[in-house]
Amino acid sequence: MRSKLMFINDIEKLAKRIEESYGDIKLDDIVQRLINFYKLGFTNINHSSIQLILSAYFKSLGYRVFVEYERNGRLLDVYVSDEDMGIEVEYGYIPNSNAINAEEYLKSRISLKILRYSTLFSKFYIAVPSFYIPPIPDELLDNVNDKTKIRKTIELIRKFHRIDDIKPNDTKLVKINGVIVVDVSNLSISIIDINKYRKLKDSYK
Repeated sequence: MRSKLMFINDIEKLAKRIEESYGDIKLDDIVQRLINFYKLGFTNINHSSIQLILSAYFKSLGYRVFVEYERNGRLLDVYVSDEDMGIEVEYGYIPNSNAINAEEYLKSRISLKILRYSTLFSKFYIAVPSFYIPPIPDELLDNVNDKTKIRKTIELIRKFHRIDDIKPNDTKLVKINGVIVVDVSNLSISIIDINKYRKLKDSYK
C-alpha cells in the first residue's frame, strides 16, 4: 500500500507536467479531489493518473470537468458537464482469485460499469491506458436493448459481482459511445468511436 505522501507527491508531479504541456489550464481542484478520495481509500495512483490526464485534455478544450462526480447516488470517475459525458476508467486489473478466467472477469467488470453508469448520461465512454484493449462484450456493442442480450450480460456481471442496483427494466438507455485511450507517459489522448473499436476488436479474434 502506497503511503499518502507518495500518492500526493506523484499526483502533484504529474499535474505539473500536464500543466506545462497543456499550457493555460489549472488542475488544483482536480488534484485536491483526487487526494481526498485517495485518503478515503477510493482510488489509486494508476486510476487517478488517467483521471487527471482526461481532466486536463477536456479542460484544454474549454469544457468544465469534474472527477469522482456523484449522480443518483453513484460516483463517476470523470464527468464533462458541457457534453453531459460520463467516463469510467478501466485499467485492466485482475485479482489473483480470477487469474484463470481473466477475460471473463474483465468482461463482467466492464459490463457492470456500462450498465451502472451509461444510462445516467447522454454520452458514455470507457477510458483505458494505451497498453490495454478492453474486452467489451459483443452484447453491448449492437442493439443493446435486446432483452435476451441484457439478461445474458446481467448474468455475467452477477457471476463475479454482487449487485442489486441493476435490473433488466432499468437498462433501456444503456450505451457505449467509444473508448478513450490514454498514454500516461506522453500525456496524450485518442478517442476511438464504437465502430472503430468494433473493427479493432475483430482484428484480435
